[in-house]
Amino acid sequence: MAWYYRPFSSTLNQDNDISLPSPEAVAEILPDKQMLLYEQAAAPADSDMDDVDMLRRTQDVTRFHLDQELDNYRTAMKKMADDILSLRRHVASLEAENSTLRRNLSMHEEVGRTLLNDVDVDVMTKVEIVDRIVALKHKLAAGTVEMSRMKDRVQQLQNELIRKNDREKDLVMLQRAHQQQQTVLRKYQEKITKMKALEDTVRQQERVIEKMERMLEEKVPETARTSDSVSKEFYSTLLTENMRLREELSRAHYRSSPIILQQQALPDMFSTNSEKLSLLAKVEKAQGRIRVLESQLEESARKWGREKQDLSTRLLEQEHGFGRSSSTILHDFSLVSDMPAVPGNPQAGLTQLQSNSSHTQLLSCSPSCHGHCTSGWCRNHVTGL
Repeated sequence: MAWYYRPFSSTLNQDNDISLPSPEAVAEILPDKQMLLYEQAAAPADSDMDDVDMLRRTQDVTRFHLDQELDNYRTAMKKMADDILSLRRHVASLEAENSTLRRNLSMHEEVGRTLLNDVDVDVMTKVEIVDRIVALKHKLAAGTVEMSRMKDRVQQLQNELIRKNDREKDLVMLQRAHQQQQTVLRKYQEKITKMKALEDTVRQQERVIEKMERMLEEKVPETARTSDSVSKEFYSTLLTENMRLREELSRAHYRSSPIILQQQALPDMFSTNSEKLSLLAKVEKAQGRIRVLESQLEESARKWGREKQDLSTRLLEQEHGFGRSSSTILHDFSLVSDMPAVPGNPQAGLTQLQSNSSHTQLLSCSPSCHGHCTSGWCRNHVTGL
């Protein structure tokens, strides 16, 4: 005895004649719901197992479980489709039986009406009338019983139709879930193919890198042997030139300090016009001398900066293996004696230059010049001027 729930309708009658599958049939067919995507494979005994092998193993386990679950869904959907087809056939047979019963009932009613119409009540005796009434009551009772049975049958058919619709909805949901799982499976397969392609490209790049490293190891020692001696000489000459320029700047700074004090005290010591004119002439002469010294210092600094930049670039080329012979490196190299000498007697006036000479720093030419400097140095790179 089974009861079925009919949503948005009246209560259902009991089903005694037809044996249908239980409502838990699909749940019994399907496996237990598990989080297969998050199921981890057994941990390997070796701690040094490669990550790629572990990833492949987890992918194989996930794929196996997905295939197994898809097979279970396929079998469940096949069984459900068979049940739906059998129910449809059964419903068709019941509808045919219902139509035949309705036809029989209509025929019996028509026969009773014809009998009542044919018989003349005035001719019949009282006993015949009573017998006829009793027979009609029996026929009426049988007709009511048959009608109730047919109503129950119709109710059962309606319940079966409702269950069939529910089964169809479940089938549609299972089909959607199956399609979603197929899309997920295709995405995983695409990811696996992409990972394999990436692994192949990584292996190829590793082979290329190894070949390039071997080629560099073969070529670099030959160039390094020739460039070590030349680089040491260049570095020593650059250091000596830098030291010489720093000493010249420090000497100019020490010589300019008494001149600054003397110029500050001049207005208080002399009062006549002739003395003032002579002092102004001396000041102008000192300023001209300062300008000449500044220009000479800038020229020497530019030339030294250009040579330093050229030598540093050549050293970098030698260190990175760009071949240049030693003759080309020493072609434009100038010695310390070729530098323009600072004129003697700088005490006549180095007011502005020597007051800030302690803060003067010589910097290498930056790439912002783009090779447009006449001597490798810019005035902007000599800070403190």
